[in-house]
Amino acid sequence: MAHFATPISSMDAAAALCLFLILATMIASPAVYAQQTNNRGCITSERDALLSFRAGIRSDPQNLFSSWNGQDCCQWSGVRCSNMTGHVNKLDLRNNLFLDDIFRSFHSENPHGMRGNISSSLVALHHLEYLDLSGNYLGGVGVHIPRFFASFQSLVYLNLSCMDFYGNVPPQLGNLSRLLYLDINSAWYTDGYGSMLYIEDISWLPRLPLLRFLDVSIVDLRAIGNWLQAVNMLPNLRALLVHNCNLVFPHTPVVYSNLTSLEVLDLSDSGFHTINPAYWFWDLGTIRHLDLTNNELSEAFPDAMGNMTSLEALHLGGNDFTGVKSKVLENLCNLRVLTLWSNLINQDISQFLEGLPCCAWSKIEFLDMSCTNLTGEIPKWINLWTDLSILQLSSNRLEGSVPLEMFMLGKLKHLYLDGNYFNGSISEENLATLVNLEELDLSYNSLHMMISSNWIPPFQLHWAYFAGCKMGPHFPLWLKGQRDVIYLDISDAGIVDNLPDWFWSVFSNVVYLNISFNQISGMLPGTLEFMSSAVIFDLNSNNLTGTLPQLPRQLAELDISRNSLSGPLPQNFGAPLLEELLLSENSINGTIPIYICKLQLLVVLDLAKNFLVGHLPRCSEETTKLSRSILALVLHENNLSGEFPSFLESCSQLVLLDLAYNNFVGELPTWLADKLPDLSYLRLGHNKFSGSIPVQLTQLGHLQYVDLAYNRIAGSIPRTLANLKAMAQVTEALWNPLVWRYERPANSDTNDLPKYDDSLVVVMKGQYLNYTGNIVYMVGLDLSCNNLVGEIPDELTSLVELTMLNISHNHLSGRIPEKVSLLRSLESLDLSSNELSGDIPSGLADIATLSKLDLSYNNLSGRIPTGNQLQSLIDPESSYIGNNYLCGPPLSRTCSEPDATGGNIEEHQPHAAKYFYLGLAAGFVFGLWLVFIIFLFRSCAGSARSGAVPSRWTRLPEGLALQLRRG
Repeated sequence: MAHFATPISSMDAAAALCLFLILATMIASPAVYAQQTNNRGCITSERDALLSFRAGIRSDPQNLFSSWNGQDCCQWSGVRCSNMTGHVNKLDLRNNLFLDDIFRSFHSENPHGMRGNISSSLVALHHLEYLDLSGNYLGGVGVHIPRFFASFQSLVYLNLSCMDFYGNVPPQLGNLSRLLYLDINSAWYTDGYGSMLYIEDISWLPRLPLLRFLDVSIVDLRAIGNWLQAVNMLPNLRALLVHNCNLVFPHTPVVYSNLTSLEVLDLSDSGFHTINPAYWFWDLGTIRHLDLTNNELSEAFPDAMGNMTSLEALHLGGNDFTGVKSKVLENLCNLRVLTLWSNLINQDISQFLEGLPCCAWSKIEFLDMSCTNLTGEIPKWINLWTDLSILQLSSNRLEGSVPLEMFMLGKLKHLYLDGNYFNGSISEENLATLVNLEELDLSYNSLHMMISSNWIPPFQLHWAYFAGCKMGPHFPLWLKGQRDVIYLDISDAGIVDNLPDWFWSVFSNVVYLNISFNQISGMLPGTLEFMSSAVIFDLNSNNLTGTLPQLPRQLAELDISRNSLSGPLPQNFGAPLLEELLLSENSINGTIPIYICKLQLLVVLDLAKNFLVGHLPRCSEETTKLSRSILALVLHENNLSGEFPSFLESCSQLVLLDLAYNNFVGELPTWLADKLPDLSYLRLGHNKFSGSIPVQLTQLGHLQYVDLAYNRIAGSIPRTLANLKAMAQVTEALWNPLVWRYERPANSDTNDLPKYDDSLVVVMKGQYLNYTGNIVYMVGLDLSCNNLVGEIPDELTSLVELTMLNISHNHLSGRIPEKVSLLRSLESLDLSSNELSGDIPSGLADIATLSKLDLSYNNLSGRIPTGNQLQSLIDPESSYIGNNYLCGPPLSRTCSEPDATGGNIEEHQPHAAKYFYLGLAAGFVFGLWLVFIIFLFRSCAGSARSGAVPSRWTRLPEGLALQLRRG
């Protein structure tokens, strides 16, 4: 699935506090943001304007308008009036639920946001000073930020962040000369190619001289070459956030800066390639928060960084810093936040930590060193960092046991140690002092959780990750008291037990649940609809029973594959927002319900290895929404029937189609190339398809794996194979939807892990192999066990990226193409059980990657080529059996010596076998006749000496008898 990097996701507690203080300063004046309501009630014209605005709202999931009744609009939710004038001066309708839970909203398309249009009636609110509509759907394709907002001359606060506006930001916003706060970041709302908002001319910005906070993150500024000069004319600016704006950096750095009040600077995802010590922000002694996350910085830390002594938060994660010297930071005594994830520090952790400013050890609250190639053991003096609240050391090479001193950090709220080489055990005594703990990740280590079942933790976890930790064999009953958990991962934890009765109720508020790869038994409840917050369920590879329950409405990803579910699929199982539905390797029977057609966000549907029967549902244009999103459809090893599914004509984004091992019939359609242009993996083997291979199939430029084996396909192999570009040249592999990635929510990218899920089963090298993540590198063509005739086309040798070619068990004739050596990537080649003749091309021995070869049961002849690769095949003799006129190693049959004409067995082709048997018969007859004549001759000579002719000669023809007598 797609992932989004946002400025909010990189904000930490200290940065948030910093911004809060800034905003508090901005809005502190009671004259500006009066919270009291005028006793006289609101003004009629303003109430009518608000009611007209409400009329344009089609959906209000948060019921923000439920209180918009009665005459006094100053008492309505989100509305505030001046206690001096009675005019409406504040309208706050922000979608708090969306902005407060980013992860959930990614998968639910902002279900809490209002939908509708912004009525121009709001212009009647002449005294409006505060307007916040953030996180709502009040725009749409082609809808710009309303220009009439420029008429709010009193406005000092404008927040339109995370909305679905399109187009150019109106320059009329420059008329809001009293504005202190402007937030138009378009995070989470993109059109798939980038920001939906852009600025073509930024000359209006300097007309906001009072501006203190500016956030234009994910607003495209690539057309603005002078953005820095415009920003530099805002002397009161305290916070500048230009995350992911496609900034154009001047060739000549701006040395002088007028931003003498700037405290917060976010330049993350800005395309920085180098740190120039002359850049304007290095000399700003006022900066307290600097974010350079996710750029392409690769040099050592500049010395100028050490002079920024006011820094409290420094974000450098997601770069390529090399030669990192922590000593550069030794003067940053105010440092509270340091994130360095995904930089190659390549040092012992003790050595690096010792270089950080000693004067800040007791002040640092947030330290993220994930994925930095740190080694060694965590030093015991880590307990000197007494204010640590967030410690992230994920995905390094740390080893040894987790020191007891770490568990003495009583302020720890978030502790991430996953993806290392820690060993030993974690006991309840270790965790007993972490009373403030909210997030704990010990996944992917060799740790054993030694916690008694009756232990009551002193903390309440929100995020609990123990994947790969040994918690079993009994279910960890101490989790029963963790009722605040919203992210739970106990996968591959060695649990062999029944699922407790309390499990679903205790974790009814989870957003993410993963109990996969255990041996957990139990019956699924009839409904899970009460788990209204759930987004991801991963229950695969257990022993769960029952039928598919009714699913939570917000659920986006469901995996219950490799369990023991039975019964039919419900006609309507809920979860209309499903993106991945994986139910393979169960015992589900019945037919596939037509409800599948209505899942408009479905990306992956995997129902393989069940007992499903009947035809696929007929998804008509009126009923189907599936076609808009489906990337992978996997139905192999069922008892499905019918012709090739016609509804796939509208699935234009399909990448992977697997209908193998079913009972589909009929001819393959000719519309595949036109309707499925992105198809990369096509698996139709072991069905009853007939007809010929459509020539149009070879027009699929992304097609890199084709399996048509074990069908009834006849005709010849198309000569247009050269059109299969993905098999003929190195191309960028499309994403394999079956190996989808799931988000384990965390504060960095290090927890974005591959989802180990169903794979394609590929017959290669004589074996059934499973390909998961590596399927993107698999290039194969399997046409075996059909009724194909004719010669192997020479064009096939242009598919130079093939790793597997199997056209065995057909009726192919002629010679093996002489240029077969061009298939330089072949690992497996099977041409067995055909009617091929002639010699084996010598170039076959030049394919260095070849490890499986089968040419058996053909009419091949001549000497077998020699070469290191062919000699290293496993059981090489079996590769050639059934070819009676092949000779030379590895066969015991030796090739004949040269005859009198210089010829040998290798030159009597292609009719060597026929001539051999004819010659053998003629020689036998001639030899027998010669012996007979010799006996006759001797008898005749004896009779001549005695003067008598034996009576038997009288029966010979007269001429022949006379000649014999004269002999």
